[in-house]
Amino acid sequence: MLLCPVIRKLQHKRVVLASSSPRRQEILSNAGLRFEVVPSRFKEKLHKASFASPQAYAVETAKQKALEPSLYFLQKDLRAPDVVIGADTIVAVGGLILEKPVDKQDAYRMLSRLSGKEHSVFTGVAVVHCCTKDGQLDTQVSEFYEETTVKFSALSEELLWEYIDSGEPMDKAGGYGIQALGGMLVEYVHGDFLNVVGFPLNRFCKELACLYHAPRDPGAPQRIHYDSIPAVDTFEDLSNVEGGGSDPAPANRGLEAGGVRPRAPGTLDAPDLNGVRDSQPPIPARLLGLMDGFKASKVLLTACRLNVFDVLKDRGPLTAADVAREIDASVDGAERLLDVCVALGLLEKAGGGYSNTETASRHLASDAELSLHGLAAYLDGPVWGAFTHLGRAVREGAAWTPEPLPQAPHKQSTEATLQFMRASHGLSKLTAHHVATAFDLSPFTSACHLQGCTGALAHKLVQEYPRLQVTVFDLPEVIELAGDFQTDARPSERVHFVPGTEQTAPPGIAESAALSLQTEFLPPSHREVRGSPGGTRRLGPGMPARPFPVISVSVSPGAGLLLAELAPVEEEDAGGAARRPPGLQILGAGRAPRGPGQYRRLLQGLGFRDVQHASKQIAADKQYKGIVDCIVRIPKEQGVLSFWRGNLANVIRYFPTQALNFAFKDKYKQIFLGGVDKHTQFWRYFAGNLASGGAAGATSLCFVYPLDFARTRLAADVGKSGSEREFKGLGDCLVKITKSDGIRGLYQGFNVSVQGIIIYRAAYFGIYDTAKGMLPDPKNTHIVVSWMIAQTVTAVAGVVSYPFDTVRRRMMMQSGRKGADIMYKGTVDCWRKILKDEGGKAFFKGAWSNVLRGMGGAFVLVLYDELKKVI
Repeated sequence: MLLCPVIRKLQHKRVVLASSSPRRQEILSNAGLRFEVVPSRFKEKLHKASFASPQAYAVETAKQKALEPSLYFLQKDLRAPDVVIGADTIVAVGGLILEKPVDKQDAYRMLSRLSGKEHSVFTGVAVVHCCTKDGQLDTQVSEFYEETTVKFSALSEELLWEYIDSGEPMDKAGGYGIQALGGMLVEYVHGDFLNVVGFPLNRFCKELACLYHAPRDPGAPQRIHYDSIPAVDTFEDLSNVEGGGSDPAPANRGLEAGGVRPRAPGTLDAPDLNGVRDSQPPIPARLLGLMDGFKASKVLLTACRLNVFDVLKDRGPLTAADVAREIDASVDGAERLLDVCVALGLLEKAGGGYSNTETASRHLASDAELSLHGLAAYLDGPVWGAFTHLGRAVREGAAWTPEPLPQAPHKQSTEATLQFMRASHGLSKLTAHHVATAFDLSPFTSACHLQGCTGALAHKLVQEYPRLQVTVFDLPEVIELAGDFQTDARPSERVHFVPGTEQTAPPGIAESAALSLQTEFLPPSHREVRGSPGGTRRLGPGMPARPFPVISVSVSPGAGLLLAELAPVEEEDAGGAARRPPGLQILGAGRAPRGPGQYRRLLQGLGFRDVQHASKQIAADKQYKGIVDCIVRIPKEQGVLSFWRGNLANVIRYFPTQALNFAFKDKYKQIFLGGVDKHTQFWRYFAGNLASGGAAGATSLCFVYPLDFARTRLAADVGKSGSEREFKGLGDCLVKITKSDGIRGLYQGFNVSVQGIIIYRAAYFGIYDTAKGMLPDPKNTHIVVSWMIAQTVTAVAGVVSYPFDTVRRRMMMQSGRKGADIMYKGTVDCWRKILKDEGGKAFFKGAWSNVLRGMGGAFVLVLYDELKKVI
């Protein structure tokens, strides 16, 4: 079928799919085709009776769907695409064409007609090639159809209405979708299954192969030609570069009857667009995305400035005309803006009306509780304007910072100061809870928030900590205006506003918890640092751009320091250079980016000793893709010895675990299996084996669980050196967790672990003993047979119990954490959130490596039996 060469040929062309069907989009995307989606506005109102056959109707409808976008681009004075693909799927039974049902009764009539019968599914496909000749925009149309025969089972009334009430039939030709619930109605399919889904991919690829690679057969579908559309741009035709196509045929030689003219059989007959051939490198999509990405930001900021989200928050859905009237804009301009917002996921469109998404109502409406409207205005104003002068800043060699400067709003007008404060206030309200609960600040009775602005964080702090008094320290101009801003909490007597400058020592900082929240208006991944001189600090993924120098000279032992910053997570490579995701923080901060190691050295130079970098989990972009990826990356990123991180705890726990298991197993077997005949009481014997194995495992777990906990935490404690890790070793881990959370912290996840160990040990011992007991001569069974049974039992037991192990490890990772680092309220909440946020597959991450590791357990099981024979 020459699929890959055909798809490569289209990679350098602008391909448009004139269909909003998600099923067609998925089929073509899976085939590797890159395309834009421009739904056709053609109204499917062709008179069915005027067509000789159902397939003729489907082909004509597909052709009209494909031609309409070309006219649309022309009318909008836009560059036309190179290729437009249109498709239409219909169901035909007894010569009657069935399209999409208009209501439930119509769906019932359709499905009743199909019940117990064969019917045909036709998909007409039209491929339109656009080119320019002699100042006119020509379109060449290649069209075909595919037929698939489908047989329905005899359907009961109950089944029919159950399916109709599901809502699935309403947007499907014939009233059913074979790829979803409708598949239960189908008895058999003869032909292309994807044709029934909505697009005949197999036939489509064959037709493209004929167009681009080989002369067409005389009986192949005919390509027809339209040349009535005036040109809007210069286009070159398509050709068979690999097959050596013929010279371009002259344009406008006149139309034959019906407005079409036949073309000679053969391949398309011009070079690829702009002369690009398959030997050229692929289009740099990421580079183009970076160049073009500012448009999406500008659309969002403009919609905020025009109060689009305010208009739609309480009154939506509204038409484009309604919105245009409210924001004082043209209908056409408003419609374009709204459609782009829909494409960006900011708005929803249904039935011609536009409405806010939940995120837009929560964060983009100006009166929302967690509104970022002020931040959008600040970015759209001074920040956007400053970026337009970036070239001048580069030439002058000055560190670029947006005006007005966030650190010095007194240099600007009152309005400029208010604009910055609105941005800061919105972002502070959004992050205040995370910052306030990131660490346990209850030991402190006073705090000073440096550059506290409107006091949003201060009010959240006094809510969380009833004993805490907070002083907001900022510039006089800011303090004067802070009273105009509302917070989620009522005014508190424990929040005080004090004006000053960077040269003024903040009040009471020597004895209090000093707080610094600096914002750089980048994707939210807040960083925290807490500590006190002479004590232990935990450094989050990053640090703010400019710690207050006054802290290093004023903070005395016993005080604390918490710094938080909005900025992307960054890590250090082997050479110490920070690697950042795409962003412009370096321009906004006027400095080179710093990694955690650089911040650690900075704090140590200020008198903070034993600073440690901690992360509650591996960042999303650093997670392992599988076993092989993990094995390859660990030596590179953390060193070969990291494979044995936590192994001491594993070795120490292994022998008592096995000894206790085997010791308790025999005791419990006497309890549960005493007097049970395995030949005459099989199920009681089986249940007794399950109970004794599970009880033995659960009992041993009570003694060795802290070691299992330490092994898990040490294995997850990534880093190349001790200074980058949370724990120095087994003893340090046990001591720190005990100091932080008490003995209870060492048993985090114990309940779910007991559940999992009962299931695992039940299968591990119970099924194994039962299977061995069913052998003709269990005592003289060959060791290889015993090992095969044990290996199977171990693998099955490991997979069945693995979800409990996943939840256990997640709960273990929460010990020693505080506030926002606590992801799960309990075991049930952990199960629920993993399933909701990550899907069922997340419970089995690493299950395959666990099965491989279980081979040793199978050997131990067999060896135990062999030793019993000797002893």
